[in-house]
Amino acid sequence: MNGTNWLVFLATIAVLAAALGWRRLRRKAARPSKHAARPAPQMDGPAIGGGTAGGQPMAEPLPPPELSEPEVAGPPRPDSVSSVLLWEVFLARQHALAVTCRLKLESLEDKVGGAQERRLAQQQVRISGERMVRLEASYQEELACHEAVIAFLGKLADRDPGSPAAQIRESLLHSAFPGEAEHFLDEWSQDRQHGRTRSAMAAFLSGRLAELRIDLAQALTCYCRALHLAPDDPEYLRTAGNLAHQLGHYDYARRWRAALLRLIRQRPGGCNPLELALAQRDLAYTCLKAGRQDEAGPLYKSAMSVMGTELGNNHPEMATAWFQIGEMQESQGTFEQAYVLYQRSFKMLESTLGLLDPRLCPALEKLATLSLRFGREQDALAYYRKLVTIQEKALSPDHPFLADSLTALAEACISCGEFSLAEQCCRKSLKITEAIHEREHPTIVALLSELSWLCAQQGKLEEASRYQNEAEAIHAALDRDEAPAPAS
Repeated sequence: MNGTNWLVFLATIAVLAAALGWRRLRRKAARPSKHAARPAPQMDGPAIGGGTAGGQPMAEPLPPPELSEPEVAGPPRPDSVSSVLLWEVFLARQHALAVTCRLKLESLEDKVGGAQERRLAQQQVRISGERMVRLEASYQEELACHEAVIAFLGKLADRDPGSPAAQIRESLLHSAFPGEAEHFLDEWSQDRQHGRTRSAMAAFLSGRLAELRIDLAQALTCYCRALHLAPDDPEYLRTAGNLAHQLGHYDYARRWRAALLRLIRQRPGGCNPLELALAQRDLAYTCLKAGRQDEAGPLYKSAMSVMGTELGNNHPEMATAWFQIGEMQESQGTFEQAYVLYQRSFKMLESTLGLLDPRLCPALEKLATLSLRFGREQDALAYYRKLVTIQEKALSPDHPFLADSLTALAEACISCGEFSLAEQCCRKSLKITEAIHEREHPTIVALLSELSWLCAQQGKLEEASRYQNEAEAIHAALDRDEAPAPAS
């Protein structure tokens, strides 16, 4: 086994070891409804015993992206982590992190009083999924963070040759795992003798490393420490505001984004109009999410006027703003207006990014959902087909986002009477779900019941019976798991 393969192997094992720990915590699945997905069809012929196929094999790794940056695509620079954090290592780690996040969320499903912990786990699953959608950008982001950490550790080592910083820096240059650096920077930032500026940078970089491994609570703690030490640093305010918004801490996000906006406005020599407009848009979105629509409206109006002038009315940043305003309309119950704005955002993105860019997915999902609400099943079917086409290209074959979209597409097909296509989608979704979950899982029961119903509608009674028997066998196993233990 060559060096690259060893790194990939170690990267996968290291993170999956944690993931397996979560799987052991979750041996029971939540009890599904007795009428999962659809009622069982009546069978005229004899029942056919169902198979018990296990999980699907792991998907083949995605090929490396076609990197446009010459310093990454070409020979690595001296003191660069691009020769250590190889694409294959990064990809293995992202897959393993996604599995870890999903298993942790499953382990919390039945926990009493764990609503806040579950919400955090849900956000971590969502963020890990979004990173899998934009793998190349995530890779470049992680490279940049590692290089910033290496540069900072180098400065610390130059100031204090006896510091552990030199050894940790050297280790990071020859290893794809920055855990030691994150821990060192976290502790170093809490020592007041180092000075506020350097301690703030150490806290910020430790938070960035924590965010990259999707420990969002730790990342936010580090960002708060950095802002306590350096409250007027625009990079700290922007990064902390973004994470707080993602986590739903809108009061913090609003405070930090408003502070950033003030800094930009007060910058000596004048502010950059586009930077100011983007900061206004971000603050408007946080106000919108916090239920402050009266504050969001004027901010959006001011931001989009400048963005249209500086970027043009068809720019992706403008599309993002229209999408956000569509969310505001949807939250207020004006669904037709929201639909028009989502459609405008989608068309702008499609014209500038192309037909298969993953950034089209949120708008497609919104358009499909609203189309079903309006009873426009054929429109919903078309949107879901586009969504699945993009995700099949952008995501790994076993990604849960793809499974969810396939299931939604199947429902749209059923609404349009296209049972054969719905069956194909359910089969694909089942294959992915079996690779993600244990066999005894409510989602698998629901998909098997759905397949049974679809096969019965098409006259495939033997297949329908087989799927129904499989669903009932898993259902019975779940009932046994949840039965109370006999009194001693």
